[in-house]
Amino acid sequence: MKLADLVRGLPATRLLYQDDSYLRETSCTLLRVEPDERRAYYVITDQSIFHPKSGGQPSDIGRITGDSFALEVKKAMFSEGVVIHWGKIVEGEVHTGPANLSIDWGPRYRYMRRHTAAHLFDSCLAAVMGRRLESTDSWVGDDSYVGYRGASPNIEQLRTAEKMENELIEKGADVTARVVERNEIASLLTEFPSLDRLPTDKGLRIVTIEGFQGIPCGGTHVRNISEIGRFQLKPISPSDKGFRVDFDTVP
Repeated sequence: MKLADLVRGLPATRLLYQDDSYLRETSCTLLRVEPDERRAYYVITDQSIFHPKSGGQPSDIGRITGDSFALEVKKAMFSEGVVIHWGKIVEGEVHTGPANLSIDWGPRYRYMRRHTAAHLFDSCLAAVMGRRLESTDSWVGDDSYVGYRGASPNIEQLRTAEKMENELIEKGADVTARVVERNEIASLLTEFPSLDRLPTDKGLRIVTIEGFQGIPCGGTHVRNISEIGRFQLKPISPSDKGFRVDFDTVP
């Protein structure tokens, strides 16, 4: 089944995880329920706390429960501004109407910590190099990494950035997010290396670590970098576009 067909005619989902990454449970209204060939269901709600797999962040997992039913959400996807939950029935028969959402907090919190750590490493590496490197891709699930364009810094520069990050984590700093209007984007992102690739026809969500310039991002993050834990660099490897920095965070 094509995701675009599933969401046709439905309003954009209100993305509650962007307003509050710590929200673990909430109520919702099921707008559409569609079975698939594997006896699982696609479920679309008016609002969601489930972050879909996107932007280098894995999908949240959890449950949708309602009057006489429970659905185990195995993954969430995103299409045309709509979050699509996919999962299997645990109890009863899923149907439209009022329901409740709950996410598995353990994996989500790991993603939040790693996602924030990746942004902080971008800024620390930029401070060491004297310029912000252009990131190509990232992943904050298992085997976390950030990919960059161009030649890799030397090991001393990378270790200096790692040390800087851990010193900053120990001190702590607030992490905030807000949507800025089109006319603010260029002035706020003066160091961003690929500003011309950003959508500038609408507002853009900017995540800012106190003391550093913000970065466009739609993901979830911790409120303070002290929650990251210790940042650990792993081996650096070449990629098609440049190099890849593997890392992890230790609570």
